[in-house]
Amino acid sequence: MGVARAGLDVREPVHRGRRRSAVGSRLRDYVVYTPVVGPVEGGAALALAGGFTAALVGHGHLRVFGLGLVACAGVAVFAMLVVNRVVWRDRDVVERRLLLAYCDRLENVHGQKWSVRSWVQEVDVQPNGDVRQRISFTVVALCEVLYFCTFHDRANWEWPRRHRRRVQAHVRSVEVRGEGGTRYDFTTSWLDNGVLKMVVHLHGGVPLGGEVSLSVDMFWPAKCLPLMRGDRADEFLASFAEPVPFAQYVIRLPVGERASFEKVGMLTEQDDCSLTRELNQSGHLETTLTVRDLPAYRKFGVRLDLA
Repeated sequence: MGVARAGLDVREPVHRGRRRSAVGSRLRDYVVYTPVVGPVEGGAALALAGGFTAALVGHGHLRVFGLGLVACAGVAVFAMLVVNRVVWRDRDVVERRLLLAYCDRLENVHGQKWSVRSWVQEVDVQPNGDVRQRISFTVVALCEVLYFCTFHDRANWEWPRRHRRRVQAHVRSVEVRGEGGTRYDFTTSWLDNGVLKMVVHLHGGVPLGGEVSLSVDMFWPAKCLPLMRGDRADEFLASFAEPVPFAQYVIRLPVGERASFEKVGMLTEQDDCSLTRELNQSGHLETTLTVRDLPAYRKFGVRLDLA
């Protein structure tokens, strides 16, 4: 993970943890985004109402006809929901591509620059390989006004594309002495190499030298599945485009799991870093790598192996 720049290839968006059912979400989207009831929708609604009436009050062939009409109208309504969802998804992809392209242009051409003052990434690995992680970081604006910041993350194996739609994220400001904790908007895209790029949009912008502290909670299905199966070791890495005064990586394994571990990346004996392992109060094995004054583009991280 880091803040390196990359090309854009928009794929499925990352979900923001909504709890509505799939059918409820489709119905809501259809009602919200369909401004006018067209002749097809109107005809299906009339057929559905007529079919219900015939099935309830009719007899014999009339009731059979009503039930058939209800079935046909139901299929038509479902088909319209599917078509409507596809159309709006295509529109969303186009709008997302344009937004990310302009953000990329601002970042590369118009001097949207920032540095990370502190970075703490906590990874909780579940027994089935799912990962819940929290990234708490503070960025400093190195341009006149900073409107957004970006970072990247990925699974360290040939992670199936079908899991992308299940990735969830929430971004909030860090709460300090009761102030903060408000949500921030973000935009996501999947790059060709399976890397997730997240653009966090800063409220009103941050002036030169100003700071903003954010917390990103994410859910990654099956991100560490090979590790938990014992198939292979896994590496938890990060790097940054500017020097970082303080960076920390914390990995927690499920209760009862033990692992071999070591530092990985481009750390040398001259770097100010420490690697510790202990059981926390909940009984989880916790491995912590802390690095101070990390140079730019210097990868650092931890390699774990359950075998």
